[in-house]
Parts: sequence; structure tokens; C-alpha cells
Amino acid sequence: MKLNRRNERGEASAAVVLVLSLLLGGGAAAAAVATVVSTQGPGDSSAVQSGPKDVLPPDQILNYGG
Repeated sequence: MKLNRRNERGEASAAVVLVLSLLLGGGAAAAAVATVVSTQGPGDSSAVQSGPKDVLPPDQILNYGG
């Protein structure tokens, strides 16, 4: 019975898989952050379309204690 040891080639392939995983994961995270920031930023056009036409005072919107 022959036992296989981790050789240099196995360590190199494990390192390549690790580096690729880090790069792909980091790229996916960066793309997700960029998407959220661009859609939820202050230049968001949907807020302009769906928001109130005129600015209302807070006491007309929030009815505290009454």
C-alpha cells in the first residue's frame, strides 16, 4: 500500500486555488458594493419620481401624541 504525500505540485495547486478564490470573491464583493452605492446614492432618480411633490413640514407627516 502506497501512501501519497502532499508534494510540491499539490501545494502549488492549492495556492493557485486560494489566490483565485480570493480574487474572484473580492471582485464579486466590490461589484456588489458598487451596485448598492450607485442605486442608493443621493443621485437616485427613483426617489425624485416617487417622493412628495412639495416639501412638507415634519409635524404634518409625523403625528406624535395626538
